[in-house]
Amino acid sequence: MSSTSEDDSEKQTTKTLIVCIDRDNDLGLRTGIKTPVVGKDACMNAAEKLALADPEEADANAIYAAVKEYDELLSKGFDCEVVVVSGLFEGGVLGDNKIRQEIAQTLKGFPATGVVLVSDGVEGEELAPVIQSLVPIISLRRVVVKHSRTVEESYEVLGRYLKMLIFDPRYARYALGIPGLIFVAVVLVYFAAKALAVPIFVLLIGIIFVVRGFDIDRKIESLGSLSTSGYLKLFGVIASILLVLGGIAAGASSFFVNSKPPCIVNPVNASAPSSCSLASLIAQNPSVTLKYVPNIIGYFVLGSQRYVWLGIGVYITTAIFFDLLRPRPRNMMRNGVALAVLGLLYYPVLLFADVLVSGGQAQILTATVLFALAVNFTIAAYVYRYLSKKRRPIRSIGAIEESSQ
Repeated sequence: MSSTSEDDSEKQTTKTLIVCIDRDNDLGLRTGIKTPVVGKDACMNAAEKLALADPEEADANAIYAAVKEYDELLSKGFDCEVVVVSGLFEGGVLGDNKIRQEIAQTLKGFPATGVVLVSDGVEGEELAPVIQSLVPIISLRRVVVKHSRTVEESYEVLGRYLKMLIFDPRYARYALGIPGLIFVAVVLVYFAAKALAVPIFVLLIGIIFVVRGFDIDRKIESLGSLSTSGYLKLFGVIASILLVLGGIAAGASSFFVNSKPPCIVNPVNASAPSSCSLASLIAQNPSVTLKYVPNIIGYFVLGSQRYVWLGIGVYITTAIFFDLLRPRPRNMMRNGVALAVLGLLYYPVLLFADVLVSGGQAQILTATVLFALAVNFTIAAYVYRYLSKKRRPIRSIGAIEESSQ
C-alpha cells in the first residue's frame, strides 16, 4: 500500500515532456505552421494539416505517435505535455540549434523533469546529446511507417520518390538541373564532331533536364498571373539581360572585325605590311595567342562595355524606381550607391582597355582610378554617417530631463 502511494506521489511531482522532432521542417514548409507547437489540440491540428498537405509525409505519423504517447502517460497519472519542434530544411548546426532553442522555450512554460523523444527517423539518437544538456531523456521512440512488402507496391513507392525528384523544386534542381547543364556543356564542346546525331540528341535531353530541373516551364506559365508591378520588373530584367548579351556580342565582333594588331609582313612586298585583324592573325599562327591575350581582352572590353554598363544600369534604375514607390529608403540608398559606383568605374575600365590595346598612358589611368576612389570613399563616408544617425537610440524624455538637471 505504501509503495503504491509513493508511486502516485512520484507521478504527480514528475513532469514529462513528449517531444516530436521534425528535423527538416516539413511541417513549416508544407503547412506554414511555426514551431514550437505545444498542446494536444494544437499538435493534432498540425498533424491533420500536414497529412492533408502531403498524405505520404511520415512526420504526420510521428506527431500522431507523440500524441498517443501523451494520452497513455496521462491516463497513467503522469503530469505531461506534448510539443512539436522543427529544425531547418538545410539541416546542419543552425537547424539543430533551432530545435534546442524551441525545446528550451517550451521548458520555460512547462518545467519538465524528463523528456520522451519521438521522431520518424534517427533524429532522436543524433539529437540526444543536444537535448540532454537541457533536460534528462527518459525514452527514445522511433516511428516507422508500415509499407506493404509486395513487389507491386514497392515499385509504386519507388515511382513516387522518382516523381518527387522530378517535380519537387527542392530536389529537381540537383537531380535534373545540374546534370542537364553538364550534358549541354559536353555537347557544346564536342558539337564539331562528325557524328552529329548523338550530340544533338544529348543536347535536347540536356535542355529538357534544365527546363524541368530549374522549374522554367512553370515559371513561364506563372507569367499570366503577374501583377502590374511584376510585369514592369520583368521588363527591366529582360531589357538588362538583352543589353548585356548585346554587349557581349559587340565585344566579340570588335575582336573579330575591328582589331588591328601589328600585321604579318607581306612575303611578296616586304615594305608593304598587309592589313589584318587580330582574329585572322591568330588563325594563321595559333602559337601567338598568349602573346595577344591583353589585346583580346582590351578589344572585347572596348566593344562591350557601354552595353554591359547600360544593361546593369537599367536593372539598378528599375530597382530604384520600385523603391521610390514602396517607399524603402534603405534599399533605395543601397541601389543608388551601386549606380554611383557603376558610373565611377566606367571611365577607368575604358582607360584600362585602351592601355591593353594600344599601350595608352598609364598615368591618366592611375589619376582616374585615384579620383574615382576618392569619390567612392566620400560616398561611403556619407552613407555611414547617415546610417549611424538612423541607428542612434532615441533618448527618453526622463533621461533628457535628468541630464538637464
